[in-house]
Amino acid sequence: MEIIGTNFHCNLSEIHLNQIDPQNYKEQEEAFTAGALSVAVLLNHKFVEPRYQYSRELDPIVGVSFTGLFDFFVHAFGVDWLRWWEQGRPETPEGLSFKHKEQEYLSRWKDIVHRVVWNYCDSHNIKRPNRCTTVQPSGTKSLLTNASPGWHPPKAQRFIRRITFGKNNPVALACLEYGYSIVPSQSDKDEEGNLLNDPFDPRCTEWLVEIPVAVPWADLPGADTIEINKFNALAQMDFYMQVQKFYTAHNTSATIELRENEVEALGTRIYEAIRNDEGYISAALLARFDDHQSFPRLPFEPINKQQYNELMQQVEKRRQTDDFHAALSRYDTGELMEAGPAGCDSDKCMMPESTPNNMPH
Repeated sequence: MEIIGTNFHCNLSEIHLNQIDPQNYKEQEEAFTAGALSVAVLLNHKFVEPRYQYSRELDPIVGVSFTGLFDFFVHAFGVDWLRWWEQGRPETPEGLSFKHKEQEYLSRWKDIVHRVVWNYCDSHNIKRPNRCTTVQPSGTKSLLTNASPGWHPPKAQRFIRRITFGKNNPVALACLEYGYSIVPSQSDKDEEGNLLNDPFDPRCTEWLVEIPVAVPWADLPGADTIEINKFNALAQMDFYMQVQKFYTAHNTSATIELRENEVEALGTRIYEAIRNDEGYISAALLARFDDHQSFPRLPFEPINKQQYNELMQQVEKRRQTDDFHAALSRYDTGELMEAGPAGCDSDKCMMPESTPNNMPH
């Protein structure tokens, strides 16, 4: 259950599309049915707080989300789909065909979710939610199955993922034993303002665990030639609108990355989407950093295939155990101390707990 506004509550589930065969429609139906049922059954919950229960009775809210959509479509359509993205998703005959196929998948999943939730509610005499699909923020959770977050493209085919932990955190210590490297966080510096390099330096308070990651389709022939970080803002906006129009009934969590020379064109496109009532709700805008080396130890650092292979060899060389769970059990006493300067890049949500009179906006 996630609080999304004063006295409003939402039951959420998430489908990891990167784990599903695009040609297996039965598997897709089973996945979205399971996601729909997992949120629908929570509508039986009775809140002790009267205003929460009144809100539930007035407007029951559920949200079936997904992550790994980009990976799913790469597996479905191949490198030609990536090349079309690189061209800006133009409305060529091939492009229109791709868009139609995207819409078919998205609409089918949406129909499954609403049918399952509404049938469940009808059979259990529960008020139907009037909307059941969403795409929730999905960053760290997507890493559990190596999925590109939500609908977004990945940062690169291969990258270093850095996750912030408190010093001596049990999970981080298990990662160290498993072979991953650890460096001090961006907040740990010496007297002259230089970043510390030794994670066991007494001045170090936070750790970054560095994990080399390759997307599931990184070795697809031709995929290495696609520069994902150059996908333009209008192409991202176009794909976001596909999701918002044909799958999402609530809101789609969206971050569009852009460069300065794209601001005017993207602003115009957003204005048109609002003016023409195309279903646009909101999107976060994030400036791209083309030279990632200018900002050391970022949460994501793109690397090439050779660098990835070298880093993985180093991980294997350092590895002291093949059983991560056993390593974690040696350090975890059940009372984890979490830390992280960047709320969504740490080992827990760093948003402060809210009270009914102090809700986050």
